[in-house]
Amino acid sequence: MRRAETAVALLLLAGSILLAQEALRLPVAWTTTGPGSGFFPLALSVGMAFNAALILIKSLRVPLNPGAPFIPVAARRPLLIVSLPIVAVLALMNVLGIYLGGAIYLAGYMRLVGHHRWSQVALVAVGIPLALFLLFERWFLLPLPKGSVLELLLYGR
Repeated sequence: MRRAETAVALLLLAGSILLAQEALRLPVAWTTTGPGSGFFPLALSVGMAFNAALILIKSLRVPLNPGAPFIPVAARRPLLIVSLPIVAVLALMNVLGIYLGGAIYLAGYMRLVGHHRWSQVALVAVGIPLALFLLFERWFLLPLPKGSVLELLLYGR
């Protein structure tokens, strides 16, 4: 498992360096309208590099165990429970969009995996996509994919 974690950490570190280089091609300083267009990608790439370095350090401190599987058998079911719905939402992105797909995923995960009460599920599953909608669509003026269902409901198209 150590080799896989080290390889993933190095891959993440290389990716974050590439992202930082691309972000630095854009203005990162504060402009008259707010932070430059490269500020948030740069901040995310720095955070990604920091976490990749932590993963790398941790992976190098663990003794090498060549027989250990990368994903233990006991972890496979929970991994599928989390990842298969994400794949389904991504596959249906043109239909559901970011907001509705995210709401459905959050609601399903909270209820089926977390066993939260319906009131909590409704609050989070509606609140987070609504907050993201306001942040991206209204504040940043950056439209994200709404999907054909939400386009129909919002605009009648």
